[in-house]
Amino acid sequence: MSDDRPPSAVVLGSVHMDLIATAQRLPGRGESVVGQGFTTSPGGKAGNQACQLVKCGTDASILTRLGNDSFGRQLLEHLTSHRVDPSLVSIDEKEPTGASTVFVAEGDYSSIIVSGAAGKLTAADIESRRAALEAADALVLQLELPVAISIAAARIAKAKGRYVVLNVSPAPDGLSQVPKELLQAVSVIIVNSFEAGRLLGRTVSHAESPAAASELAKKSGVGQVIVTAGASGSAAVQRGEAFFQPSYFAKVVDSVGAGDAYLATFVTAQLEGMAMQDSLKRAAAAGALAVSRPGSAAGLITRRDIDKFLGA
Repeated sequence: MSDDRPPSAVVLGSVHMDLIATAQRLPGRGESVVGQGFTTSPGGKAGNQACQLVKCGTDASILTRLGNDSFGRQLLEHLTSHRVDPSLVSIDEKEPTGASTVFVAEGDYSSIIVSGAAGKLTAADIESRRAALEAADALVLQLELPVAISIAAARIAKAKGRYVVLNVSPAPDGLSQVPKELLQAVSVIIVNSFEAGRLLGRTVSHAESPAAASELAKKSGVGQVIVTAGASGSAAVQRGEAFFQPSYFAKVVDSVGAGDAYLATFVTAQLEGMAMQDSLKRAAAAGALAVSRPGSAAGLITRRDIDKFLGA
């Protein structure tokens, strides 16, 4: 990356319309509860991360597929209005745009994701965008799409020495379910403590995040591993060296999109050559700011927001 231009990234993944219901508590199995609010908001991890990367100072393109429907048109307008490059987006004439049903309660959330058109991306779609993948400084991946698609893109990026980011979310039942071909192409894994527990096959408390980061690094062979733990901070391992970043106090409105804000801020800092501890510090500030705002789209955090928060 040259010094006279911002870093660049391709984000491969799904873009959804989030259908968000808020209540005092989440319903149990077979139960209904009365909610306090309902809204729709652009979402999907790839969409959130691409928008947040731009806000942080990274030029971001998104590689996804949308349906030719009202949700698709709204989401495409949302992406372009946030200066995400839409040139790698394809339109599916048959499949609908993806959607996520999100339930928010007690400062936390649960969701059901239906990938829709994005889930129909093919290896041919990836190959046709090889030039963009090779040119970008980073490739950002999640696990909302078929893993073979992510492997194809990661191989292209790794062959050019690019920074390949894997947000292992949704987390499968065990690290062995993440193909070795993908892990071998990854530069950094970013997960929360729940996802770390899924990968390690045990419950990981917030206090155990440093040990979980170390264990994931050893078992995955990935050089950087980040485990976030909400108000308990975040832990990182970089080539065997451990780091810890306390969280910043925030009045929690909801946590939707906070992980994406954290990830995009961390990735931008790393692409700009910041040290690990400084990158974690900025990411923690972004996470604190994001949970204090409602919704993933409304909660987008700018570089200026982070600088002001940290007193820079």
